[in-house]
Amino acid sequence: MLKLNQIKQKANYAWRVAATGFSFASFGAGGVGIATVVAPLVHLSSRNPVVRQQRAQQVIHYSFKGFTEMMVKLGVMTYSVEGLEKLQNSHQELVIANHPTLIDVVVMIGLMQQANCVVKQSLWSNPFTRGPVRSAGYILNAGSQQFIEDCVLRLKQQGAASLLIFPEGTRTEKGECLNEFQRGAANIAIRANVPVRPVLIRCTPSTLTKNEKWYHVPAQPFHIEIKVLDAIEVQDILADSEVSPKQVRQLNQGFYQIFNNELSKNEQSC
Repeated sequence: MLKLNQIKQKANYAWRVAATGFSFASFGAGGVGIATVVAPLVHLSSRNPVVRQQRAQQVIHYSFKGFTEMMVKLGVMTYSVEGLEKLQNSHQELVIANHPTLIDVVVMIGLMQQANCVVKQSLWSNPFTRGPVRSAGYILNAGSQQFIEDCVLRLKQQGAASLLIFPEGTRTEKGECLNEFQRGAANIAIRANVPVRPVLIRCTPSTLTKNEKWYHVPAQPFHIEIKVLDAIEVQDILADSEVSPKQVRQLNQGFYQIFNNELSKNEQSC
């Protein structure tokens, strides 16, 4: 019986390695498909660039939602969401989330009905992702003042979708809970003066962290737990919301403390 259980465990592990590889291959193929077929059709669907971006964002939303559900059905992962309605009804908010795994952005955009997103240079130029992210009007994080201004302008547009950003800037490494926050999110929040929606992400067991290969799958399907917190205002953290390096630093520390306090409640599931 013990040997039979070991065989089943090894077979299950081999299946999840293969299913994970298939999932990532599918993701790459889907990105190429959106770039070469869907994006040009969306571009032709309207002369209004805002409408084109919204339609492209909807395509990515449903694609990412489908990708997440595919990984669940393949037995690679499971997920749960607390406060989903807060995320689905989010408009013109700055949504900030921690970044423990490679697929955080995929799961998050699959949950949000519509979202603007900040992407790094590697995704902006990657042949599998550049078509979708550019057609959706996602904002390139080039680490410049222009990036901050682009985000603020997008959030201030009438009826704008919420903007998703990961203040850590990169995934946490295996064994770590939280990186120091970069000040981009605080800079955007204090200048745009919009509600800020913290979203806490936990992954158990830890996988797909920074510098971890995709085929290093855990011994069991991983579970992503998402907790959507209540929105906060800049004034909830700062007594004076005047734009200055000092205020940005204090606001950034306030954001970090919110996540650090939540993660500290259950350190083993970071």
